Amino acid sequence: MRNIRLSLANFRGGLLAAVLAATLAAPALHAQAPACDASSLKGAFGYRFSGFVYDNLGYMYILNAVGRMVSDGAGNLTGSDTYSFDGNVGKRQYTGTYTINEDCTGSLTLTPGSGSAFHADIVIVNNGNEVEVVQSDASYIVSGTMKMQNPATQTTTPPTTTPTPSAAVR
Repeated sequence: MRNIRLSLANFRGGLLAAVLAATLAAPALHAQAPACDASSLKGAFGYRFSGFVYDNLGYMYILNAVGRMVSDGAGNLTGSDTYSFDGNVGKRQYTGTYTINEDCTGSLTLTPGSGSAFHADIVIVNNGNEVEVVQSDASYIVSGTMKMQNPATQTTTPPTTTPTPSAAVR
């Protein structure tokens, strides 16, 4: 019985030494930090925002919007959307600006032709093909997703082929 215990102890010690040696010999792995800047947000995006807004008396209103935004890759935006503010539907056009940090987070400001500016915090995801958005103005609980309309990774539908006469069934 003593030999078995000694063999088991040697096995555990040897296994521990092997695991430790393999761990120390392995190269260190570090997460690659994304390197984003203003050019990381470039192109046409379709979006949907939804949420709630409270007035100064504490009444809550439902807010939804869908639209299209175009970013120039240098910090400027233009766009338009259709919105529903507690059932009252309207259309608007806007201009805006944005900043992007190295970690792919950032902020944007949209200024419609009339009405208040929209401020939001954002994060670029999915290789720049999507942007998560949360409004940062007081009394607004609004969030949504912007999706690139024509991402560079988009694949085309393969062309249809017609059978050659030799492949046709007779």
